[in-house]
Amino acid sequence: MALLVAGCEIPPPEYQYGFNITGMTLELYSDDVGIHPNLDVLVDPNNPFAEYGVGSETKWDILAQGGNVAAFYAWATVLANEPTGENQFYAAIKLRDIYTVGEAPQEDLPRVKAMAIRGFQGVLDYFPESVTYDATGTISARLATFAYNEIIGLGGRVQGDWVLVQTPSGGTEAVRSAAYDPPRAADGG
Repeated sequence: MALLVAGCEIPPPEYQYGFNITGMTLELYSDDVGIHPNLDVLVDPNNPFAEYGVGSETKWDILAQGGNVAAFYAWATVLANEPTGENQFYAAIKLRDIYTVGEAPQEDLPRVKAMAIRGFQGVLDYFPESVTYDATGTISARLATFAYNEIIGLGGRVQGDWVLVQTPSGGTEAVRSAAYDPPRAADGG
């Protein structure tokens, strides 16, 4: 007996919200959307998640498959409702990606870049000890170093007393210079 399976397809993730969230173009509501402590994203008419919010697992699905603009709105919405460094960092990452790929009107791209830089600076200013975790949820990484490097990568200037220092393992880490005690040579005496 043969079983015929006719083209059954699972709908792509962009339709789980009742509308297509991929291929969106960022239409700026304000220059502060997605930058803590601003809450404009919750009243932004362009935000597809303003009314219903985004779940803690859904934000990762949208980050992976929803497109840059939808992912920005998802993370900015979560940030407004639950201010954490991780939420600020990923909102800023998506602003960076929108800028890099050009998913906003050409005349708005410099503003989007500036917003991304301010978002990364927000990680340093408001959430300096925040971490993110790998896919297993067990290995953490401090976001300050990533945020610092993203600001530099976008041609920005890190504000405050942040510096990059060499770690014993040969990497770098962003720390506040007031809290940094550089290694000293043995004084031999």
